[in-house]
Amino acid sequence: MSLSAAITGMGVVICGPKEIPDATGNALSAISMAAREAGIDLREIDGLLINQNELIADDHLTLDLSRRGAFGTLKVLYELESKGTTMSVLLKQATEIVNAGEADNVVVVFADAAISPNAPSGAAFASMGGDTGYRGLERAGGMLGAVAAYALIAQHYFVERNADIDDLFAVAQAQRSWAVENPLAWIREPLTREKYDAAPLVAAPLRRLDCARPVSGAAAFIVSKPNSSNSLNPVYVRGMAQRHTMRRRHAPHSPWRPVGASEVFTDALKQARTTADAIDNLQIYDAFTIVPLVMMEELGVVGPGEAGSFIAAGNTRHGGSLPVNTGGGQISGFYLQGATPLIEAVTQLRGQGGNRQIADASTSMVVSVGGRLESVNALVMGVQQ
Repeated sequence: MSLSAAITGMGVVICGPKEIPDATGNALSAISMAAREAGIDLREIDGLLINQNELIADDHLTLDLSRRGAFGTLKVLYELESKGTTMSVLLKQATEIVNAGEADNVVVVFADAAISPNAPSGAAFASMGGDTGYRGLERAGGMLGAVAAYALIAQHYFVERNADIDDLFAVAQAQRSWAVENPLAWIREPLTREKYDAAPLVAAPLRRLDCARPVSGAAAFIVSKPNSSNSLNPVYVRGMAQRHTMRRRHAPHSPWRPVGASEVFTDALKQARTTADAIDNLQIYDAFTIVPLVMMEELGVVGPGEAGSFIAAGNTRHGGSLPVNTGGGQISGFYLQGATPLIEAVTQLRGQGGNRQIADASTSMVVSVGGRLESVNALVMGVQQ
């Protein structure tokens, strides 16, 4: 099947620390921005795919967005929750919908209002997972939110890969070097080891600078068939694969291993009819610095236990052999659930990266994770069909 559908418009909204956010308002603003880039009127939008956010209970997107927006008659409308992999899944679905002729201009959108002057990030996400069942038992034992869970993942990784805090720092510093050149990044000062070591521990070995920076905002992508009014390079979804093990971990797998991840990467590349050597930038959903270490090894970019030294040697920085998280990722950039790595992939493939632009960027792989590495998704994107 011809991959004629492409991402023709993108809109990003990030609220400032003193703003009172509104999830639906943010979404509508991002959609309007994406529509302008795609060269269409809001009334021409006939498909709406909403990334529901189970983490935020107070203010998140619902199907009511379809009533609030000045859209035309919608041929496709639904919301999906697949943890951090949702946006990648929806982009693939939007591509298939347009290619099948079921709709012409499909919006994929994520928005939340997690952070406001009265709701710091720790409070907003500490309730992740609920208070009942085994998650309730975890909370009773002091495991609040995802930080403690990923701290345990990091400790297991340290033991089995002979790694240490130096490897986490390598990730944080390399991604900060990209964030310095990203006007959307939340933290843009160069990161020294002294500043890193001075950051407070949240759950050992993870420090505050090992954790993603949540923001309130929105991201919207318009998937349609490129036309003469599109002034920007269309970005094609070429391949996608996913696995959801949902915490079913058992021998011989280590408790931190994302079971099935290597198969995900292989399947996505096969579907895109390309190879790992053709990937010129890698965008990883980095809720914590441990995630890029794990995922780069699962991808086979480096051998077991080699990710930290590979990153410390500068290979993932500008001019390196494999640029990774070129906008600063979610650690130094901003956390908009699964949208952040997609935003940077589209930016690079359009050639809009400014001082951080990768020369001749043509193929990106976006790696998304959900929960505690039990959900893994790989999306291959490019400027050619």
